[in-house]
Order: sequence, then structure tokens, then C-alpha cells
Amino acid sequence: MEPHQRIVDALRRPLTVLVIPDARLKPRRWQVSAGFFLFMLALWSGVTVWSVFIVGRHVDYWITKADNQVMLAKMTRLAQEMDRARQVLDQAVSTDRQLRGLLTMARDRDPISAATGVGGPTLADRLSLDRLMSGRSGAARQSDWHREISRIRADAQKRLASFQEIAWYVGNQKSLRNATPSIWPTEGQITSLFGYRFSPLRRDEGENGELHPGIDIANDPDTLICATADGTILFSGWSHGYGNLIVIDHGYGIQTVYGHTSKSLVKAGDRVVKSQVIAYMGTTGRSTGAHLHYEIRRQGVAVDPMQYLKVRGPGELLGFARSAGRTRG
Repeated sequence: MEPHQRIVDALRRPLTVLVIPDARLKPRRWQVSAGFFLFMLALWSGVTVWSVFIVGRHVDYWITKADNQVMLAKMTRLAQEMDRARQVLDQAVSTDRQLRGLLTMARDRDPISAATGVGGPTLADRLSLDRLMSGRSGAARQSDWHREISRIRADAQKRLASFQEIAWYVGNQKSLRNATPSIWPTEGQITSLFGYRFSPLRRDEGENGELHPGIDIANDPDTLICATADGTILFSGWSHGYGNLIVIDHGYGIQTVYGHTSKSLVKAGDRVVKSQVIAYMGTTGRSTGAHLHYEIRRQGVAVDPMQYLKVRGPGELLGFARSAGRTRG
């Protein structure tokens, strides 16, 4: 018998399928050819493989779609955070302007740029950000994100530099305030003011007067003398005419001079602060009685100390002495 004939006969061979249910139902029997059975088995296998393939593709599609939705939500959230960050930076710009105005820095040169107090995104940047926030992230290019993030970072760095400059300015102004003589160096009576006067030690008829480069404040011997501002002792020792002399360098070109002291409590190089006791009142040097000769010098030139002192009321100790010629020098 030919091989193909044997295959045909095998496919024609009947197969019996018997289904035996429980006792209440009759058994069922089907008789099909072996070829039909193999065909149905192949068909079932094909349908199963095709279904698995289709379902797999749909599952991948839905997973990808879900991932895209999650990514879209994250991008939208990021865009909102970027917009809030921009709003904070805009508020920082406004605060920067207000601080500079309060500190009278508006007229000063801004080391960052002339437009440090202004700025913000361009119209294209806003439209790009709006596109990101509207949910059409597919239309947003990666360069849009990089540009907006770079702009926010650059603006934040400028704001930081500006606030650091303001902090430096405030600190410098505080240092200048502490270095500016603003309190009375001692208690007593003013016996001689700044300006030209006749010398209390030499009253020749032909004398035209001399410049008195400070003020004299008289009181009892050993009255406490205080530094009128923060600074460093530049000199402490004897000087002709001034007697025991103390010179304090306050920085910013400002120096104060304390003459005729009986005893110095500081030495050159010492750091002193405002209101610190530095000496006792005396009558050393060219003097007619116990008093303090007090000078303020700016850039080496004597100026009127009364410009820096608050004149007290009539009931205070400081004021003009009735016997003005009693202690001067």
C-alpha cells in the first residue's frame, strides 16, 4: 500500500468521543474522523495563539497609554511647579526693588546689571509654559523645558547675588554706623567750641587767634572717658601740647583724638567698642585745668565734633559753662 494511501486511511479512521456525566444524565457520544479531529485541534491552537497575540498587543497598548497618562500628569505637575517658582522669583524681584528703595540703593550702581530688579519670561516662554500646562505635552519640545529651567536657575542666581549685595550693604552700613562717633566722650561742661579763638594761655595784645580743632569738656579729675565709636587704638602716649593722648582709628577715614588725659587704659593696637572706657580726665600737656580735648578727623582734616553729637537739654550736665575760661586748652 502506498504511503499516502495509508495516511488517508489513518485520517478517515473514526474516533469516538464519549462524555459520561453524572448519574442523572445519559452518556453522550460523538464519532468523528481522525482528520477532522486534527483539523479542529489545529484550528483551536491557531485561534488560541492569535488571541494571545491580540490580547498581548492590546495589553501593551493600554500599559503604554497608562504610562503616558502618568507621565503627562507628572509633566503637568512639573510645569505648575515651574510656574510657581517663576511667581516666587517675581515676588523676589519686587522685594529686591523695595529693599533697594528703603536702603537708598536705587541710585547706586548695580554690580549685577542695570536691569537686575526687572526680568521674567518672554512671551514665547509663557506660551511654551502654557502649552506644557494645557496637557499638550506632545507639542512641547525638550528644549522648552531646558530653556525654562535654565532661565529660572539664572534668575535665581541673580536674585541670590542681589540679596547678597544688599546683605553686604546693610552690614557695611552697620559697620559704618558703629564706626561713626555719635556719643559724648565724657560727662561735663563744654568750655570751648570748635573754631578760631584766642589762646587761653597766651593773651598778647597783637594775637590774631588760633584754630581750636576740637571741643573742650571740663569736669572733675579722673572723670571717665569713653570711646565714641568702634575702632582700633592708633596711638596711646605722650604728645606735646596734648599731654597724654589717645588716637582711635575707626576706619572709613574717621579718627578721634582724646587729649589731656591723666591715665590711659589702652595701648596701641587694642580693639575698642563704643562706650568702652579708655582713659581718665586730667590736665596733662598744654592745659589750664582738668578737661578733655576731643577732636574728630575725617581724611586727616579736623571737623566740628558738634556735628556728630546730640546737644542735650538745659537740665543735662553737658552745656556751655558760665565761666568759660576756667578750663580750656
